[in-house]
Amino acid sequence: MPDDVRMIREMPMRPSSLRPLRARSLHALLLLLVPLLVGGCSYLLGVRTEPPKLFVLSTTPADGTHTLPPSFALGFGPVDLPGYLDRRGIVRRIDPNRLEESRTDLWAEPLGAGFKSAVEQNLRLRLPGTPIRTFPWPMASQPDLAVAVEVSRFEPGAGNTVELNARWSVRSPRDGAVVAERDATLTETVSGPGTEDVVAAMSRAAGELSDEIARAVADAASRERNRRRP
Repeated sequence: MPDDVRMIREMPMRPSSLRPLRARSLHALLLLLVPLLVGGCSYLLGVRTEPPKLFVLSTTPADGTHTLPPSFALGFGPVDLPGYLDRRGIVRRIDPNRLEESRTDLWAEPLGAGFKSAVEQNLRLRLPGTPIRTFPWPMASQPDLAVAVEVSRFEPGAGNTVELNARWSVRSPRDGAVVAERDATLTETVSGPGTEDVVAAMSRAAGELSDEIARAVADAASRERNRRRP
């Protein structure tokens, strides 16, 4: 047998498993390097990688409570907010024509749902014992009076204030008659530099609106009770 053929036969073969092993090693190395590269770039560019903070509106203590007739039921809704507030991030007004949405300070639920829930719970505190039915309610169990709220503005401004502009009404669901209707312009001072202070001021504004509505409902219920007396 020729020497060159014998040398080829005697030459050790490289294991076929080396290629997959090298590929797995390279893949593992890339997995280690990518986070380091991203973190380094974020550090150099000043990008914050801290987790977002979640916020919710809260109820506020009642300015006063009102007792309605035992058989009196109140409806609540609809409640509408402007579309520009329907965002995950908390929106701030920078100037009259410019808004800014935060990427790290987020609402834990849509602001429309949070605002509606906060005002409804505030009304329960201010009208203790009064059953409140959320819109839409069945035709067979319509409330005696119903509250509707349309918000046109509800966000912190450039200064240390929060502004809530809303038009609310109290009406009779049975015949659609409006018994009270007002435009509310409420301003609350933000007590600190943090977003939690902003959300607390927004909660106080919602509470002040609830105080207005509760007083109007109590007055309307009293007039309705006197009208029904024989």
